[in-house]
Amino acid sequence: MSSRVDRELDLLRNSPFFEGLDPEHIEHFARLARTETFEAGDRIIVQGEPATLFYVLVEGKIELSFRKPGDEVPHNEEAGPEMEGQAPPHIVGHPGYPVGWASIVEPHRYRATAVARERTEMLVLSRDLFEEYTKERPDFGLAFMRRVLWLIGNHLRMTRTRLVATRYGNVPRTVRSLLQQNATALSVTSPLHKIPHYLENRLTLDDARRTLEVLKTDGDEVERELAAQIADLLDDVWQEVKIFQQLQGIYDLVANAPQTMSPEELRSRSCEAFAELFEGTEYIIRGEENLPDEPGHIFIMNHLSNHLDNLLPNDFILTLDTHFVASMILLKKYGEAPVRIVRKSDPGEYGHQKFYDRLGYIYVYSGHVDPSDDDPLTSPEQRRRLFLDTARENLRNGKNIVICPEGTSTETENSPLPFKTGAFHLAANIQPEPLLVPIAVANFDKKLTRTRTVAVVHEPIRLSEHLGENIEGRALREFVNGYVYNRFQDYVSEAVRLGAKASGSAGPRLST
Repeated sequence: MSSRVDRELDLLRNSPFFEGLDPEHIEHFARLARTETFEAGDRIIVQGEPATLFYVLVEGKIELSFRKPGDEVPHNEEAGPEMEGQAPPHIVGHPGYPVGWASIVEPHRYRATAVARERTEMLVLSRDLFEEYTKERPDFGLAFMRRVLWLIGNHLRMTRTRLVATRYGNVPRTVRSLLQQNATALSVTSPLHKIPHYLENRLTLDDARRTLEVLKTDGDEVERELAAQIADLLDDVWQEVKIFQQLQGIYDLVANAPQTMSPEELRSRSCEAFAELFEGTEYIIRGEENLPDEPGHIFIMNHLSNHLDNLLPNDFILTLDTHFVASMILLKKYGEAPVRIVRKSDPGEYGHQKFYDRLGYIYVYSGHVDPSDDDPLTSPEQRRRLFLDTARENLRNGKNIVICPEGTSTETENSPLPFKTGAFHLAANIQPEPLLVPIAVANFDKKLTRTRTVAVVHEPIRLSEHLGENIEGRALREFVNGYVYNRFQDYVSEAVRLGAKASGSAGPRLST
């Protein structure tokens, strides 16, 4: 091999991303890789742009920054959201550091902006190289996906370890200032001096909590007072950590459940776990008197996008609004978790598919999801028929179905989006006719610790009372796009008003 290939082979062998891969695979990419040089100030990748190239740092320094939607200037982080306050960029300078992992993960859009801080050389590999080699060598494909999952998880952990510093007004700096103000009274050997360092790393947040708990009871007078003040300052931090851990636990509960456990039991268990999570948050539920006495109906709701705080290491986000309705309203009313209708996952969304399969959800297909070898439903009509038959069977067996007619999600401020008619076709094609029960939700796209979520149940709709017995396509579309959609706009506006509150204010959880 040439000296160039030898150098790139050595770089890849020492890159954390390629660690553990067969030497034959590493040599393959070393031969195909190219190098590119960036001058100081050059942008290597740009957040939001199509991601086609994967980079490995050879030498130099790069600055990674993350921009919140709507921001003019990037904040920081390559993976994960930035919420409140400005945070310093993340500077990387060690050879072998991977950049642009979004090029190999759907939806193939860069999650950050990377800018060269000085003259920087990068090794470049196109997404096509990975995809083509995966087809040629299935053994590589399996090992490669494991490394991709590791990389995603590593970036998530990196983001989470900076949770306090970047999201809570730079708490470590605040704690340091507090300790400095009390320096003359506080012993130089006090464990409190460790707290700012503990808070700078997600892995040591529990150490900070344990230290503070001990000092609140066993420290001297100064330590007890300061420990109490710091602990109060960190309430939101502990709550954020707890919620994230609960979400991880719920995913593991479902994805790793024994095969002998039925979807019905697993849905109930996951809903019970979600109910425990939501009970620790601030919420409002209204209109429960509008729920039908017996199950076996279709519950339609607007669908809100997910806050990136909920991103799990496998790039899976547990939707909160539908799980709130399922766990806090329907499970409590009927004693059984509902069945959701969800989009058939893209081929690369392994974590999503595994989760949904175990829960026995009903699938609808998007146009971009091609049939696979193990999917005999190759035509839209076959898929539509399977959907109707499966949903009909569930309804006739007395199970509730939850569906979001928008077919996508959005922020509370833009909700609801126009409705598709699938849920209404379903109601029109089954006897006895199920009710359509509207539920409007708000604020589930926000941080759970900094908002009041709302769900309002409204008076059910019986299609035959509005359209008669002969429901044809045009009449149904006009009914959905006019009567139903217009009312839902008002419903969501009402939910927003109920959830409105001053930033940072606290209030009781309400269910009326």
